[in-house]
Amino acid sequence: MKNFVSILSGVLLAGSASAQVKQYTMAAAHSHNDYERATPFYAAAALQFGSIEADVHLKNGVLYVAHDASAIQSFRTFKEMYLQPVLRQFALYNGKPYAENTPLQLLIDIKTEGAPTLQALQELLLPYKQYFDRNANPAAVKLVISGNLPPMADWQRYDPIFFFDGRPDSVYPAALQSRIAMLSVDFHNYSNWNGKGTLVPAELEKVTHVINRVHQQGYAFRFWGAPSSRSTYYKLMDLGVDWIGTDHPEELYDVMHNTARNTASDMPVHPVYTPTYVSDATQVRSKNVILFIGDGTGLAEMFSGYTANKGALNIFQMKQLGLSKTQSTDNYHTDSAAGGSALGTGTKTHNRAIGMDNTYVSIPVLPEMLAPKGIQSGVIVTEEITGATPGSFYGHTPDRDSTYALEKQLLNSKLQLAVGGGREALDKNFGGQLAASGVQIYDNLDNWNATTKKRTLVILSDKAVTSMRNGRGNYLKTALKKALQQLNASGKGFFLMVEGSRIDHGGHFNDLDYLVREMLDFDDAIGEALRFADQDKQTTVIVTADHETGGLALMDGDISKGMLRGHFATNDHTGIPVMVFAYGPNSQLFRGVYENNEIHAKMMKCFRL
Repeated sequence: MKNFVSILSGVLLAGSASAQVKQYTMAAAHSHNDYERATPFYAAAALQFGSIEADVHLKNGVLYVAHDASAIQSFRTFKEMYLQPVLRQFALYNGKPYAENTPLQLLIDIKTEGAPTLQALQELLLPYKQYFDRNANPAAVKLVISGNLPPMADWQRYDPIFFFDGRPDSVYPAALQSRIAMLSVDFHNYSNWNGKGTLVPAELEKVTHVINRVHQQGYAFRFWGAPSSRSTYYKLMDLGVDWIGTDHPEELYDVMHNTARNTASDMPVHPVYTPTYVSDATQVRSKNVILFIGDGTGLAEMFSGYTANKGALNIFQMKQLGLSKTQSTDNYHTDSAAGGSALGTGTKTHNRAIGMDNTYVSIPVLPEMLAPKGIQSGVIVTEEITGATPGSFYGHTPDRDSTYALEKQLLNSKLQLAVGGGREALDKNFGGQLAASGVQIYDNLDNWNATTKKRTLVILSDKAVTSMRNGRGNYLKTALKKALQQLNASGKGFFLMVEGSRIDHGGHFNDLDYLVREMLDFDDAIGEALRFADQDKQTTVIVTADHETGGLALMDGDISKGMLRGHFATNDHTGIPVMVFAYGPNSQLFRGVYENNEIHAKMMKCFRL
């Protein structure tokens, strides 16, 4: 048993850099009261549960499956509901219970008198011993007897295919220890927790103590009667419980399959800039406006960054707060094209449309409005430069996927500067066309000469403008510094849109680690903009989002350790409003609750246009 526990514990901790984040597999999943499912056995087996439980009654020589004797029905026999399905599994998967060789145990909870019930079970199963004898077949199903056990002194009389579910307060002689599969106990003996929130300290101490005591004895541990909820599964896994029971197999399957993607920890922590607030909310004209768009970034995504950065975020240094309603004209939730266009044009439109109203008529985007006033514009993104959000500040197309059209429009746009990825996707003649138009193009961030007065495109390989997890490094912050240097040189003012493009990818992937790394990089760049605003005193910084992606809920975390756990409701966009933070002159304009297209008008007011 000690070897089993050490191996299982190794599996549970595999892939984790910290004790708080454990990776469980379906081998540790237990389908409690499985016989109550609409499809007993198969509901759990289809999800490759490592343990399936059935309550068994002996009546008139037949083994029935039911919770109470009053619920016994003639067709619900152990043979029909569990033995025959096990045999089918072995036939289906070439002598194994599961295709991927995941181990399977049947936990048989005896509800009638122990000795005769187990004897009847033995007589039923011995003809099929090859499927249950792990000494002869390592892939055999493990039979664990629980409930009304026969006297301990009689256990050796039963075939070795039977193992037993012990109790923490019992003492087992050395001769029987190899027959103990686990120790189990009623959760309510230690806590009245309902699975919401967390355990109170006194009950947590009791729960932790019994788990540790059982492990010190060398046995695997299981609670029965624990609440069936996501919070409970995570808490029991954090505490090292070996078998995680559930009345909702699909829910536990989702938790176990996505634990790695639903947790984030050990992130690189960046320092947070403390603004002076000297120019904040003043009413002088803004010479410059910097708009940060966190693609797919709701308040939960921001707070995940705050947690991972151990309680500090540049965004949260900004005191002027608003709430933006993001609905498009044809949908409750917008996409990046309609969301970006609302910000870039001041007009709401249909999803997928860029730089057009909802009748698909082209309308001016912000750089086109500012250029006649001598105000230069730029965009920096962490995705392809022909993406929907950057396209919303230079392009006009009814379909965001018209990247060839956007590429051509970029050539003749009013952008003074564009920085992003997607070089591989550009037309092979694009560079020559740019040169003929007098546009300076760079394919390397280091070679970019930020003192040039020419229109500039810095279009890098997708290998450079990749995710933070894949090594993008300090691209965004470096690009921002150079962009501020180049655009500020004219002295006539500028507009700069900076997008944290791949925060959205983390939401679509339902991958919290991916999302948080992108969120932290985005916030680090915001700190640089706040520093610039304080030095310049005529720059307004705005941070918002085009929409929220993933429906992220933050379920648990530890700010002091930078660890958090979340759950995604969808892999699509949601319709919930997004935050607006503002700093610098006229930042008070961004207070309140309003439609997303009003942000455009507020930026124009900053410029006094």
